[in-house]
Amino acid sequence: MSERLFIRLGTDAQQPCSYLVWSAQDRQIIASGEVANAMALSSLTDKATNRLVDVLVPTSALTITSISLPEKGQKQALKALPFMLEETLADNVEQMHFVVGPRDGEQICVAAVTHEQMQQWLTWLSDAGLKAAAIVPDTLALPLADCQWAAMAWGDEYLLRTGITSAVSLPSVWMDMMLPKLLPLEREQFAVAGYTPMTIEAVNVVTQTPELPMQTLALGMKSAAINLLSGPYKPKKEYSKHLLLWRNSAIMLALIFVLALVHRGVSIYQLDQQTAQLKAQTEQVYKRVVPGSNRIVNVRSQIKEKLRSLQGQGGGGEFFSMLTSMETAFKKVPDLTPTSIRFDAKRGEIRMQISAKDYGQIEQFSQQLSAHFSVKSGAMNSAENAVTSTLTIRTK
Repeated sequence: MSERLFIRLGTDAQQPCSYLVWSAQDRQIIASGEVANAMALSSLTDKATNRLVDVLVPTSALTITSISLPEKGQKQALKALPFMLEETLADNVEQMHFVVGPRDGEQICVAAVTHEQMQQWLTWLSDAGLKAAAIVPDTLALPLADCQWAAMAWGDEYLLRTGITSAVSLPSVWMDMMLPKLLPLEREQFAVAGYTPMTIEAVNVVTQTPELPMQTLALGMKSAAINLLSGPYKPKKEYSKHLLLWRNSAIMLALIFVLALVHRGVSIYQLDQQTAQLKAQTEQVYKRVVPGSNRIVNVRSQIKEKLRSLQGQGGGGEFFSMLTSMETAFKKVPDLTPTSIRFDAKRGEIRMQISAKDYGQIEQFSQQLSAHFSVKSGAMNSAENAVTSTLTIRTK
């Protein structure tokens, strides 16, 4: 995707959050601004449509440091890493999330943030319907621009990137006192990329082209050495949204198709060769719709058992016939998904719980069924982008 949404969160829910929509292809800003607080992030949901979301977080909310760690025996040493840093951290290491960055000789970069803070950031995003592709400390997104350091003012603090894997955030009132202590003693070949007009004594400040602060961070984010979405926070692989919408309907239709083949196959095909071929095809379809089914003894019995576990007790020729007659209705409303099916053989009726995108899809599905069945709709309930209802279906 050539367009991305960048968001910088605060450390608490009351702080404002900045955002920028950037087109890498056109190299231009599509939208930018600020929302009042974390609760207002939902106003950015539309801007995230068909765009990756990259998130920046304040370096002041975490610790970025480095530790000497020989390459030999590194895997074992990494397990003890939290306790090696215990004395340098204010919080209990058991309550912290550690992210290891790239190595520079014997030194390895480490970022540490409390689980509470990480979960708070992720909750804000989740509540707004946003999913982050990466979460990066803001200072590590400052481009070094061929300099040793990079600096930029943000509100009442300064973001300082002091190397590829090192950074610090300082309150503006501390700059005059702390900066000289951070600077190297030898400064002849030392340069700072200045994204904010500034003067540092005995240091070459290379003034950069004026840009919006969020644009500067967005352009530098791809070079950030650390992504906090790792370990327990690493995003899980997901199926395509479109595949998810079709999956349940496709499984049910496939099972209906297989049941129809099994039920009618014995009476239609009499020749041994044709029966064997049908059996092989049925087993192949069964394995495809029921993953992990490597051992098949009696495919017909296994399919009935699988369907019974999904739908509850009930069956018989009438049930199979009714399901087969519903196939056209499912095709007409592909986004509608049955969540449970129960057949009452004595009353000759199917009770089906369904889920759809809106009320109109449920009405359309009911109208399609009414050509062959008497359909009674239960109450419709709406929750989280879905409408649910229960249909009672009888043969006319």
